[in-house]
Amino acid sequence: MGINDDLENLKKNGLFRERRVIHSAQGAMISIGGKKFLNFSSNDYLGFANNEELKQYMVEAINEYGIGAASSQLIAGHIEPHERLEKKLASFFNKKAALVFSSGYHANLAIASALINKNTIIFQDKLNHASLVDAALLSKGKLVRYRHNDLMRLHSLLEKYKGNELIVMTDGVFSMDGDRAPLKHLTKLCRAYNALLIVDDAHGIGVLGENGAGLVEETGLEKKVDLLIGTFGKSFGAAGAFIVGSETIIEAFIQKARTYIYTTALLPSLAATITHTLNMIKESNNLRLHIKELVVDYRMLMKKAGILAREFDNEFDSHIQPLIVGDANDTILLSDELYKKNILVPAIRPPTVPKDTSRLRISITAAHTKKDISLLVKTISNILRGHV
Repeated sequence: MGINDDLENLKKNGLFRERRVIHSAQGAMISIGGKKFLNFSSNDYLGFANNEELKQYMVEAINEYGIGAASSQLIAGHIEPHERLEKKLASFFNKKAALVFSSGYHANLAIASALINKNTIIFQDKLNHASLVDAALLSKGKLVRYRHNDLMRLHSLLEKYKGNELIVMTDGVFSMDGDRAPLKHLTKLCRAYNALLIVDDAHGIGVLGENGAGLVEETGLEKKVDLLIGTFGKSFGAAGAFIVGSETIIEAFIQKARTYIYTTALLPSLAATITHTLNMIKESNNLRLHIKELVVDYRMLMKKAGILAREFDNEFDSHIQPLIVGDANDTILLSDELYKKNILVPAIRPPTVPKDTSRLRISITAAHTKKDISLLVKTISNILRGHV
């Protein structure tokens, strides 16, 4: 079967993806083709991507440090803003050390060369982000996947492979479902079997925790999670990523991680700006509270409209709200109808999510208003009832 056949099959099965050109900065309202759209597709959870204070800070940083780092951090690309950012990240997340990467994918793939060898067994939740899965697949270790948040299954697998070098890798807040990893139970299991626990909390950081440090902070497990991974492309409103952990673990990444050693460093101006963003995240409890209030409104209005939003075991307050449709083509139709009404909500289909679980991924951010939420629910309700 050739490439053309592959592409045709993707179209036939409702799995073909198209890019839309955005003609504005990110925000609750964006411009596409000269029209304004209410945007529920963004991971800019705190609304920082177009923040005036941060834009001015970025301009000043560009004037001081230029537009590029010019080399990898181990050559001449480790510039003062990178050093300051890494120290502040370690302090913010209550860890000993931190390391900055050019992207979240780079940060996760780095695990393959930094921490995994041929004697390592890697346990991963089946709904983990693709970058965590790829890290294991590209490594010399053995990948074993367990059913989503299934602690009994993980326990039996740890028992089966005890005696090996063990690593458990999980998302914190799962990117397509919005539910959370059972971190308290995971830390106990990892401690019992001497397994390293790695948490990618890209979607929890900024939104959860008293200071916005994410699910690990909210659960009080800073000292029990061995490696925490986060990105600057979501609540930080920027780009790039980081890891925080012990000095020994971070040094292993510096010395061995191929996606760190052989990649041009993050823009120094961006590193300087993100250092300032950390202060803003810490002081954004009002934004976090606003998101929670919007989610409560969304779920209440969806129930009132008789639309069955997916329920999670007492995890009703996530800023990521999936509306499960099932069939990929039906999901595209619903997304397209919303688009006709100038509302952008992405249709998420396999392989991003399991077969027959295609859904609208509704991302609720601090930039949205109660009026936005009401309009979204009313429009979905009208479409599903055929009143379009």
